Amino acid sequence: MNDVWSAITAGPIGRWSVWKYNWLLHRKLVRALERAREHAHGVLLDVGCGSKPFAPLFAGRVTRYLGTDLAASPYLGRARLDAFARAEALPFRAGSVDTVLAVSMLTYLPEPLRMLEESRRVLRPGGVAIVEFTQMAPLHDEPHDYFRFTRYGAAWLLERAGFEPLEFIPVGGLWARMGHATIAALKRLNRGPTRVLTELPVRALYIVLQPLFELADRLLSDPRDPLAHFVVARLRADPPAEPPSGC
Repeated sequence: MNDVWSAITAGPIGRWSVWKYNWLLHRKLVRALERAREHAHGVLLDVGCGSKPFAPLFAGRVTRYLGTDLAASPYLGRARLDAFARAEALPFRAGSVDTVLAVSMLTYLPEPLRMLEESRRVLRPGGVAIVEFTQMAPLHDEPHDYFRFTRYGAAWLLERAGFEPLEFIPVGGLWARMGHATIAALKRLNRGPTRVLTELPVRALYIVLQPLFELADRLLSDPRDPLAHFVVARLRADPPAEPPSGC
């Protein structure tokens, strides 16, 4: 039984694979990236790329898709990375890429501004950054979970690092957050020796609940209360502005 379900549930999350855990959040991320990818061009560097799940979205839009992550990352899968490196110290020459992509990784950095400054360094003139800033999420991957960001905090950090924000794309809302919490609770029940009994009912509930929460999120969510923001930002030609000093 477990072998059968492992075969069914393995692999990437598809557009309609509602029986898979995290389909709801994955769908939200993909929809936001489909909007943001219009700005991607040239050589793209995915910082904190994990298994490179979003690479197919940029096929035909960029000339090369590079990926970096930590060697100890639990999310690498079988992906072939171009370098193992910290986001704050990328092993690439200044002005060597055209687009920087950073998805679901800034919360793990104790100094996120350093990552944005490093992104600025490796970008060519006219380059863009597509960065996800998480606003609402449960504590995860402890103890390396440090920050949540409003759109105004995201804009401040980007401007401080030398970027001009062009577009803010909200990712989901409170109903998606509630849906994720419900699905996560079901997943916790679907573990251990009783899984042979719970697998089918839990997957059936995924199929019912995730589309319902997706619909509620589209109809009822407040745009001021998103799960996250994707921010598309352009590299500024002028030096980064100094933050305002206190009196």
